[in-house]
Amino acid sequence: MPAHAVAVDVGGTTIKAGRVDATGQLTRARRVPTPRDIPALVEAIGTLVRELAEPGDAVGVVVPGIVDEATGTAVLSVNLGWRDVPLRTLLVEDLGRDVTFGHDVRAGALAESVWGVGGDLLFVPVGTGIAAALVLDGRVRGTGWAGEIGMLTVSDPDGGGPVVLESVASAAGIARRYAARAGVAVDGADAVVEAADGGDLDAIAVLGDGMDALGPALADAVALLGPVPIVVGGGLAGGGESVFGPLREAITRRLGERPASGVIAARLGPWAGCLGAGAFAMGLSTSWAEEGVEP
Repeated sequence: MPAHAVAVDVGGTTIKAGRVDATGQLTRARRVPTPRDIPALVEAIGTLVRELAEPGDAVGVVVPGIVDEATGTAVLSVNLGWRDVPLRTLLVEDLGRDVTFGHDVRAGALAESVWGVGGDLLFVPVGTGIAAALVLDGRVRGTGWAGEIGMLTVSDPDGGGPVVLESVASAAGIARRYAARAGVAVDGADAVVEAADGGDLDAIAVLGDGMDALGPALADAVALLGPVPIVVGGGLAGGGESVFGPLREAITRRLGERPASGVIAARLGPWAGCLGAGAFAMGLSTSWAEEGVEP
């Protein structure tokens, strides 16, 4: 097993990269803008890897959207405009070396399991969108479309027809709904949480609506899996009891007499995906795709 890896996390606006060791220490961290053009993206990742890599280092790259780890394909990323991009093949050709390729949320789940919260968990980053990834017995479970819970349909709290979950419960959705309800511009969900902490009834209502929508989706996962800890990451991870209180209540209401999971904040912050890319590359976990097991 390599002792270090160059880890690259391709985000919607920024690529994060660094050199990770087997204890989860990240050094030589870098951030660069994410190109939308695929050749420019391959060049940007290749430049980072060549800058950071030392002899013997593994290389791990993770991306958002729908990812087929087995074929190394970025199947679909609506935000970045990708469809069926053979990104691992392109990177291997550019770098002349092997590349471990995966999904950013599944990588973040692995990092939280190995170096953050620890153990089995359901990792749920709530940011621009909402996704989830499961770690059981030290393995990241699922591939392809697994974990895309933000696309579940829920009732519109404002009385319209069905809407997707992330339009109500994501950090971006909460900020948009509060701005529309209160008639003020806000700089992200942090401002809504701050307003709720100060007693703003509109902010409290919008956060409550979001957690009432998210809670049943997570409760259904708990009903299937048992009370595995739910680790909330992304933009709402620092929301405190204004977020976690209503979310726990919504999960408990849905589960009834069944035991509820603990709901806790992620510990690794915005670098979880990058750290997870390094963990995958160093072989600290095996995904279903790598094991040859059908998802």
